[in-house]
Amino acid sequence: MTDTAEERVGTFRQRSYFVLVRATPDFDTPDEFAAVLYYESDSSETTQIARIDTAHGYTHFDRLYKRGEPKDAVEMDLWEAWTHLKSDWRTYAESYDSMIRIESKMTVILSSVSR
Repeated sequence: MTDTAEERVGTFRQRSYFVLVRATPDFDTPDEFAAVLYYESDSSETTQIARIDTAHGYTHFDRLYKRGEPKDAVEMDLWEAWTHLKSDWRTYAESYDSMIRIESKMTVILSSVSR
């Protein structure tokens, strides 16, 4: 059995952001957990921005907008992870948005160079 909960945390650049938390077997005695910050696109597709979970045998923080970067080991329980993503969601949303803008500019530059 797995327990889940979700909360809308705010809007940034016309995107609604949510924090989802999942615990197995349940919230009271989690052996495994994940807290995920994500937004939902107009087409109802979700894009994860940041995740704190216990996958890979340890609790770690994935900043998914930092591609190729190592996972940061953290000392957080389920509720600390939930609280952290809820309180700092805007910082991660801004970082993700900056990364997308840089990638978009790089694509334009590279396409103009290759002509």
